[in-house]
Amino acid sequence: MKRLLLLLVAVAVIWGAATLARMLMPPAPLQLARESLAVGEFDRAIEHYRQHLAKYPDDWGVHGELGLVLSEVDRPLALEEFRKVPADSEAYLDARRQIVSICLATERISEAEQALLDLAERTPDDWWPQLTLAELYFRQRRPSEALPHAQRASELNPEHAGALFLTAEILDDLQRSREMIEPLRKLIDLDLENYAAHINLSYAYSEAGQPERSQEEAQWCLARNANDVNAYRFLAKALRDQGHVEKAMETIESALTLSPYDLECRLLEAEILIFNRREEEALKHLEPLYEQHQNDRRLVSLLARAAAAAGRAEEAKRYREQAQKLTE
Repeated sequence: MKRLLLLLVAVAVIWGAATLARMLMPPAPLQLARESLAVGEFDRAIEHYRQHLAKYPDDWGVHGELGLVLSEVDRPLALEEFRKVPADSEAYLDARRQIVSICLATERISEAEQALLDLAERTPDDWWPQLTLAELYFRQRRPSEALPHAQRASELNPEHAGALFLTAEILDDLQRSREMIEPLRKLIDLDLENYAAHINLSYAYSEAGQPERSQEEAQWCLARNANDVNAYRFLAKALRDQGHVEKAMETIESALTLSPYDLECRLLEAEILIFNRREEEALKHLEPLYEQHQNDRRLVSLLARAAAAAGRAEEAKRYREQAQKLTE
């Protein structure tokens, strides 16, 4: 019994001494770093993080913490910290994501791309690197490379509106406008009031040769925004394609009342005027646009058609030659 009591007393003394020692010892650098960070003292936090890493250089999670702090004050130094994290570390994937974010913000596009490709390979079921790669390629005008990544992102996260909309935009860039309908319909299924999806769907239906559906979508948009020039234009085109030429002209005139110099509206107006054998009127409306848009082949071709139909042979020849140059 005495021995047990002595043992308990000894344990208590040791525990007390250890507690007192801990109380008297200065806080560890990592603790100080986090405390400094909590009160917004970034410089002091960085200093304490570096002290910790000097003693524990393989603490890769702390390299990541330091990288996040540095990203607020010195992005190149932050990149250096994130690059140190090895591939076999638990902190590696997060470090790669941070590298992507910093590189995209600082136009280090090549490094961002490589980090994204690495993430896509290591985390094949993660939608984020797929979508970010698609956005990167789309901005670089590489739609063929962007499309499979956007589609994969949509597969992995079917309710991500951005992935669906980006897929539709890429398809339009690839001149595969008919295929825009599916992702846009999915987008509307997620959000019935998604205006951007409806207006783009009107365009997609028009390109797919479905003027009735295009008309429905354009009218839906105009019921919510009576000043949408694009909606008026899509509606006018749908009416024309269904043979309602007079209604189409009235509709495109409404659009031009809102935006008299809209090129797309003027081109559609000219097509309708030429169809109605009002070539001189078409020329009158198109010619003021030529100086600013003389490299637009559609405008030049319509000017050639209108001039020829109006019997202006020399002007028609000049416009045809210009149109031919633009196709070479």
